[in-house]
Amino acid sequence: MNPMLNIAIRAIRIGGKIITQNYDSKDIRNQLDSLNTIDYLRKIRKKTFSSIYSIIHQSYPQHSIHNVYSRKKSLKKNNQWFINPLNGTMNFIKKIPHFCLSILIKEKNQTYISVIYDPIKNDLFTAIKGQGAQLNGFRARCCTYKNTSNKIIAFYFREDSQKNADLYISLIQQLIQETISFRHTGCSILDLAYLSSGKINIYVGFNEKPLNINFGELQIRESGALMTDFVGGHNYIKNKVVLIGQANILRFFLKKTRKLYKKFNF
Repeated sequence: MNPMLNIAIRAIRIGGKIITQNYDSKDIRNQLDSLNTIDYLRKIRKKTFSSIYSIIHQSYPQHSIHNVYSRKKSLKKNNQWFINPLNGTMNFIKKIPHFCLSILIKEKNQTYISVIYDPIKNDLFTAIKGQGAQLNGFRARCCTYKNTSNKIIAFYFREDSQKNADLYISLIQQLIQETISFRHTGCSILDLAYLSSGKINIYVGFNEKPLNINFGELQIRESGALMTDFVGGHNYIKNKVVLIGQANILRFFLKKTRKLYKKFNF
């Protein structure tokens, strides 16, 4: 196994234990009714990042290691580790078991390794550039297209403008006529890992945070899925809308989204 991947897995599992311990703690319920929720989450993230950092730094002291929630970043080194100690914070607070930790490793500014870990279900999603994606050590592939029935779609929506909201509602109205199940889970990075392992069929993001896409992008591509905007182009970051899935599934959705995109003059 790749030595850097080994260290990343060891570190993220240690971090996962801290997240799980705090998730099971009764103290978190008291925090929900206080004004200290943000500080409480900040402490958990800091403690989790510190535990992950120490494992990585012991093996690779020459590499730069970044907390995505920190403003202090130095990207001059060839080897960079980006740590998201908790994605899906509202789920975590509300005791909904759908959140994750993630690690992204870059070499010479190119994404090399991605690790996403669900500490509650003990699911480990990994990907190495050019070597495929895995779930718990087994090869992971995205869903292939058979028909439109029984498809599961994960949505991410963060309101940015009325135009974007209208586009979102119109797409839902069209898809509701199909035999499709909708999910809005509150943890986009884990949703991207789910897509790469065939648990969901397509991911639709409105105003998705580019950082979240970065953590899941390698897993998506290594599983055989594609990423596009609503007209089949590659401007999903600029246009703030993204479709992710297997090629034939995307063709089905693009027939709908292209018409909507023109209707709302994007």
